[in-house]
Amino acid sequence: MTIDQARRRKLAARWHRRFAVFISLWLVVLAASGMLINHAHDLGLDHRPLSASLQQLMYGIESSGENFCVTVTVAEIDCAGVFASLPLPMGELLLAQDNLLLLDDNGQLLEKLAVSQLGLGQLQAGFSEGSDIYLRDAHKTILTDAELMDREILDTETAEALKGGNWQVRNETTTAITWERLLLDLHAARFLGPLAKVFNDLMAVLILVLAASGARLYWIKRKANGNGLTERD
Repeated sequence: MTIDQARRRKLAARWHRRFAVFISLWLVVLAASGMLINHAHDLGLDHRPLSASLQQLMYGIESSGENFCVTVTVAEIDCAGVFASLPLPMGELLLAQDNLLLLDDNGQLLEKLAVSQLGLGQLQAGFSEGSDIYLRDAHKTILTDAELMDREILDTETAEALKGGNWQVRNETTTAITWERLLLDLHAARFLGPLAKVFNDLMAVLILVLAASGARLYWIKRKANGNGLTERD
């Protein structure tokens, strides 16, 4: 092997390694996202919506921005996730994805209750009629009282009859951007917009180049070893 041939081989090997690292990183993304997509239903990713911040970052979807905590007088209350306020005979009830905040007429916090304590998953909507409060997640609807003490899971027929109610719906649920949708977009490189097709074509070409260069380097090395030359030669 001549000096020029050795230099060309080293250059080809260097670029072969660089292509391999770049392609390997993308293949890891494809493998991880593909596995999660394959089990999206089992993991609940097909109905679990993205957070408002992720929806805004990835898809440019902004919440309505309405401040439902305008009457709150306790500074320690985190109102970032509150999406609705339901009037009660005495006070109001603030609805968040994972919590319920019960306030008195002066905006003082009476109770903070996790929706899971009422047997619900992530809260999607709610409305009130007098002292009756109706809340729902992705799977069921419940009826509770103004003190959040009792709860009753409504049957399908009763829940359907309430569809005409004045439901206050969480903004993220109406956009229907789920984790599965994000994974599908990531898997197909749709986050690149019009460049997604070009990117996928480029990756395909690089994989072919990687395979061809690997085969070529193997053939050169085998030929050199067959001629009794060492790696240093």
